[in-house]
Amino acid sequence: MMSSFSAASLFTVYTTLTAIVSLFQQFYNQFIPQQVRNYIFAKIEQLFNKPSPKESFTLVVNRYVDDMGYNNILYQACELYISNKLRMSATRLNAGYTNVNEPISYRITQGEEYVETLEMDGIKILWKLVCRNHKGEEDNYTVGELSFELCFDIAYKNHVLDFHLPCVVVKYYEEKMELQKDIYLYTLEGQGNGWKSVEFKHPFTFDALALDPDLKKGIISDLDKFIKRKEFYNRVGRAWKRGYLLYGPPGTGKSSLVAAMANYLRFDIYDLQLGGVHDDATLRKLMLSTQNKSIVVIEDIDCALGLSRQYSSWDYDGFDNDDFDQHEHENRSIIRANDTVEANSKELSLSGLLNFIDGLWSSCGDERIIIFTTNQKERLDPALLRPGRMDMHIHMSYLTMGGFRILVNNYLGVTGEHALFKEIEQLLELANATPAEVAEELIRSEDADVALTNVVEMLKKRLGTSREKKKQHDNEE
Repeated sequence: MMSSFSAASLFTVYTTLTAIVSLFQQFYNQFIPQQVRNYIFAKIEQLFNKPSPKESFTLVVNRYVDDMGYNNILYQACELYISNKLRMSATRLNAGYTNVNEPISYRITQGEEYVETLEMDGIKILWKLVCRNHKGEEDNYTVGELSFELCFDIAYKNHVLDFHLPCVVVKYYEEKMELQKDIYLYTLEGQGNGWKSVEFKHPFTFDALALDPDLKKGIISDLDKFIKRKEFYNRVGRAWKRGYLLYGPPGTGKSSLVAAMANYLRFDIYDLQLGGVHDDATLRKLMLSTQNKSIVVIEDIDCALGLSRQYSSWDYDGFDNDDFDQHEHENRSIIRANDTVEANSKELSLSGLLNFIDGLWSSCGDERIIIFTTNQKERLDPALLRPGRMDMHIHMSYLTMGGFRILVNNYLGVTGEHALFKEIEQLLELANATPAEVAEELIRSEDADVALTNVVEMLKKRLGTSREKKKQHDNEE
């Protein structure tokens, strides 16, 4: 009887505990916000990831070398290193801006902890920024001596001191040098005999680019991902390069985007005009002489190498006389370019160009970006468009309201709403206008009301002319 009673009691207790756990789990998932759950999980994971205190070694890196107040370069290197690590995951960072020639800096806050796991060795290092008062006591509310404390297994002491920290310092100096680096624009010298350079002083940045905000964010994210994946490219056996195809009507900001990319990455630009290259051997010499961390730009690729042989149907909607004249001029230019290239088609070839995009010669050099631009993507040879050559196709479209707001902010300083914005948005949806055309109207006056009125009149005129042209075209057919 006693045994039967005990078994029944245990079963009852087990059933009760199971029900309690089930109810708690349902309450936790339904009523605790996801952000709070993520925070709890991160704290628990951080607790178990910490090195054991019994086997740990703590390294203190003070902000100043001594009482004289000399800056500790190692502290600055650690600050930059750990802030880059935390930038994507931290819930709080300090931001600062001290030099017009440098970007905004982001720093770890007092009391913040971060557990770093070294990829190659699996070593766990607990980073913490602490502030100690004159008594040596940790106090996050007192202005005192800032320092980093690195806690890790004492067995890895030599590895961290002799290898990891020197690497942190090297990365610090590399990043500082990149921020101070001058950018150069390289163009062909003579008949493709080599490169000549001038300092690139174009002020254009992504902030000033009148591009759809989501598209702009996607481009920046892609660039950030590319420059951080050297080890990935090596592991998968691919050349560390990235290809972009910028296509769209003239005046939509293709060249401005190239300038913004160069300023963002601090990369040099090589403007490769294929019309000045005689043969594949010259192309090979030119490409091999480009440096790492550079952007190779081939503009109007549809007009080079005889890649464009067919006229495409032209969309009459949204174009005035100037647009048609410009289009006819482009067609005549394409004919001349193709006729010229025909005579030398045996010397400079499409295969020679492709060999430097993803062939054997593409692995000669690291951290390269190749950009093709074209007004009409449909004219390009399919061989240029396949995956692995042009990794990202970016459509530079006509101006949208999102891009227009950026222009208005840049030219007139208008950040809020305006009485004419609704009408302009409706007109932009109907009339195809480029950022360059709208910018030309905005620059005419510093008075926002006058400038925006000019934009409205220009868009109405363009819309009326476009409809009239399309009506005439339909009647002719």
